[in-house]
Amino acid sequence: MNIIARFRSFSFDVFFYVFTISLFIILWVPVILLPRWCCVLWYKTWTIIIMHALKLFVGLDYKILGQEKLDKALKSGPVILACKHQSAWETLIFSTLVKRFVIVLKKQLTQIPGYGSYLVKLNSIVIDRSNGMKSLKSLISQGKKSIENNFSILIFPEGRRGVYGEPGDYQSGIGILYQELGVPVVPIALNSGKFWARRSKFKKSGCITLEFLDPIPAGLPRSEFMPLLKETIENGCAKL
Repeated sequence: MNIIARFRSFSFDVFFYVFTISLFIILWVPVILLPRWCCVLWYKTWTIIIMHALKLFVGLDYKILGQEKLDKALKSGPVILACKHQSAWETLIFSTLVKRFVIVLKKQLTQIPGYGSYLVKLNSIVIDRSNGMKSLKSLISQGKKSIENNFSILIFPEGRRGVYGEPGDYQSGIGILYQELGVPVVPIALNSGKFWARRSKFKKSGCITLEFLDPIPAGLPRSEFMPLLKETIENGCAKL
């Protein structure tokens, strides 16, 4: 990466942190006190600005494929969104793509001052990985409540960001949710790690592609569902 590209990436980081922290300081109390839909609107607006900043500063744009597959699946009710996880980018973009959803996240994120309170306000499904079976029971309980309230559930099956181009280790949580909730799963492939890699100090110019793949219907045995999900997502990522 040349000096200009590094400078552009650094400039985006400065903008991101200054803008985000300033916005949180100004709007944190109103957002926490107002209804959930206000938080959703705030987050979506923030995401749109960040995506424009990525394009302006870094030259990093994105495109979405298969949106019609998601829209068709949602006509029958909420679904589980199972997304490949390579970057921080995909933790941001979904507020612009899906109207009613909650995200599965680790408890540590809710303990971040200010930001954690916001995540709780969004009715996020919070799990404590250190609690073993209690964590899985909590995941099921919160997941059922979300589906009953007509919210789709976004989960990263690998549980953590992986390395671009490498298949992930898919955790049992997604299989348990699929089995217990009885709703379709929409697999999601992407190539964000090629441009915004985990633990990388710099972001690259280009175009991130996110693709909604053919839904996996409810009702399959978990032993059949898990390898099918992994194969579908990894093949989708390989094509991108």
